[in-house]
Amino acid sequence: MARKPEQGCPFQISFLAQMINKNCIVTAIAFLTVSSPFAFAIEPENQSADRTAIEAFTRKFLRAFEDLDIQQFVVCFADDASVFFPVPEPPERVNGKHAIQQRFERVFASIRSTAKSGPPFHHLTPEELSIQLMPGQTAVVSFHLRNQERIARRTLVLVNTNGQWLILHLHASNVPVAAKSDR
Repeated sequence: MARKPEQGCPFQISFLAQMINKNCIVTAIAFLTVSSPFAFAIEPENQSADRTAIEAFTRKFLRAFEDLDIQQFVVCFADDASVFFPVPEPPERVNGKHAIQQRFERVFASIRSTAKSGPPFHHLTPEELSIQLMPGQTAVVSFHLRNQERIARRTLVLVNTNGQWLILHLHASNVPVAAKSDR
């Protein structure tokens, strides 16, 4: 007499398949978690060259601002760049290289009007410079500048166009200097 399959058999096979799938997924996640530091620990040669070029670009950008050299300053921006200016400037985003230049011309004129000497009209030393390379020839650069009154936080989104790094977006905000944080 042939034996009839038990009613629970399909459930047991289904349960076993789910367990195998879960084990495969857990194993894959564990492998990716363990191996991911190695994927990022080795920096390809071109990334090292990009970091060096970005650091040089950032120094050039800041030097043009120190000297209030609008011509050298504005060439650092892509044609379709945008900027969020810090207070006391208007809070709206400024779009396009020409509009950015017009706004910075007013900023530079204001700085010149109160400067005791120059160029350089001030000294900008970026602190905690961070460069994050992104896929697609894009990078995010952040740093802060400090004086007795405020910490000026800056974030640049850069794009490499035809071998030249340019600012696609600049976000600037200022915060008053307070007691040191507990970091």
